[in-house]
Amino acid sequence: MTSKKSSTTDDFDPLTYRPHGRVSFSIDGNMLLCDAVGPFNKELITAIESVEMDLLLDLKSKGKWGEVIIITGSALGSAETLQAFTDYLKKLVAHQFIADVSALVMDAQVEGASLMTPHLIKAYEDAGIELTVFDTLNEARVWVKLHL
Repeated sequence: MTSKKSSTTDDFDPLTYRPHGRVSFSIDGNMLLCDAVGPFNKELITAIESVEMDLLLDLKSKGKWGEVIIITGSALGSAETLQAFTDYLKKLVAHQFIADVSALVMDAQVEGASLMTPHLIKAYEDAGIELTVFDTLNEARVWVKLHL
């Protein structure tokens, strides 16, 4: 039986500035699906950190797990946002809350896809994580399942 849990950055109550963008997280078996709609700001990274941890704890308790990040709408984010995201990934690595396999899905129709894909790959690389990019969700899901 597949267990499903979910969370969203809409659940985050900011003290100051509201996050731009939205990320919905759901667990499907041993896979974390991250549906991200941009554009993004650094406050969204704070929101992600706040709402994602319970799901990461659940996944870590299951053993090997993978993540699929799906970006729609816009992929745009400032250099400040990218740095906050990189720092967050490094924190996850330091606390061993990182997926065994990470995949990004972003088709060419997403605003800023060609501009932001190399920056997102670099953010993962700077944190010591390999990220593989796919055009479709199905391809990414199959690839993650094969590598777990």
